Amino acid sequence: FAFVMSITPGPNNFMLLAAGARFGLRRSWPHMLGITGGFLGLLLVAQLGVAAVVLARPGLTTALNIGCAVYLCYLGWGLLQSASAPAPRSADDVDAQDSTPASAQRPLRGLEAAAFQFANPKAWGMAIGAVSIVAESKAGPVARAAVLLGVCGAINLPCILVWTLFGAALRRWLGTPWIRLAFHALMAALLAATALWMMRPVWT
Repeated sequence: FAFVMSITPGPNNFMLLAAGARFGLRRSWPHMLGITGGFLGLLLVAQLGVAAVVLARPGLTTALNIGCAVYLCYLGWGLLQSASAPAPRSADDVDAQDSTPASAQRPLRGLEAAAFQFANPKAWGMAIGAVSIVAESKAGPVARAAVLLGVCGAINLPCILVWTLFGAALRRWLGTPWIRLAFHALMAALLAATALWMMRPVWT
């Protein structure tokens, strides 16, 4: 369950694909570690029963979906705005366009990526599903929490690393302006499509 939920497409993996291509693997490590750390924190919250309270209140669930969708659209817009800027070659490169959102000029920081997990409906779904699975065990709550965090932490980071490496492998192609523009447009479209998908519960 943890592998399938971690490796399949979603907001985190699309963001890491774009980060790997734009900033490279080394600069994307804080983003990756923030995702895993934030998700482990979300697992603890779910284990304590807070997730059930959130899901029981439709208003909170709706707010999560809207907040995540707005943020994904903001990141997608930043990618489009930065498409005309040269692809950075090292950590010392800085985009010169003041109109480009800060989120597109640098990788997501660890704390930002961690905080995003609490607004990510897919992360909530994964956390609640994982907690439900370990709840079937006869072990004590401490043992269940240890297994939950250990298994998900060990599986999540390698899975999201795959997406970042895939992005980093595309990095050498982004020196060509039209390829960079097409890639950024594709990533922006994927983020926008994910945002629309997350808004379905709000519309229905």
